[in-house]
Amino acid sequence: MKTLLQRFFFSLPIGARLLLLLYAAGFPLALVGHKAHAFDLYGLLALVPPAVCKGEVWRCLTYAFLPNGIVDWVVSLFWLATLFSVLGRNWSSLETLSFCVLSTLAGAVLVVAIKPHMEFGVAGCPAMIFGLLAAWYRLYGRERLILLGFGEISVRQAAILVALIEILIFWFCLGWFVTLAMLGGGAVGWLYLFVRGKTALNRRSQVLDSERIARLEL
Repeated sequence: MKTLLQRFFFSLPIGARLLLLLYAAGFPLALVGHKAHAFDLYGLLALVPPAVCKGEVWRCLTYAFLPNGIVDWVVSLFWLATLFSVLGRNWSSLETLSFCVLSTLAGAVLVVAIKPHMEFGVAGCPAMIFGLLAAWYRLYGRERLILLGFGEISVRQAAILVALIEILIFWFCLGWFVTLAMLGGGAVGWLYLFVRGKTALNRRSQVLDSERIARLEL
């Protein structure tokens, strides 16, 4: 079992490994600090809009590595590992990091911009997960898979199903406003992939056109 976990972990891009380690370590560290009365990790790293407005901008990223309890930690860790393993087939470490940071920041910016005076802190990685689900949907949507309890379904159907489950979980953990803001973070990830896809298509068409012109000149 240990060997299988090691093989899985080291098969991921370095960027995905870093994100997974940070999230996996967040909850145990916060728990140790709380039990020992040594430090309050949530107080230091959770997304608190007034604190961000005062200059503590790191909270717009660090909130994603602190779960809302042990259930959220286990479920989110499972989905992060699963989605990283799938997307790691086509993404480099830099792409993985950039995309996750973009989705996470987008969700945080929406929270701060709409409710800058909200006093309670936000923790969890829903924006990152929604972004990764959007990427899974766009890049592998036509593939088929076997989902326990549902049989054979498309990746698109699986991504929508998982997103709905995550929405319900985060809705009860974080409330409707924060959940919608985190969905906005996922939407920004979707938009990024859409624009990148269009740009790639335009580049390909330009290359093909130039090749045709070169052949005609010959």
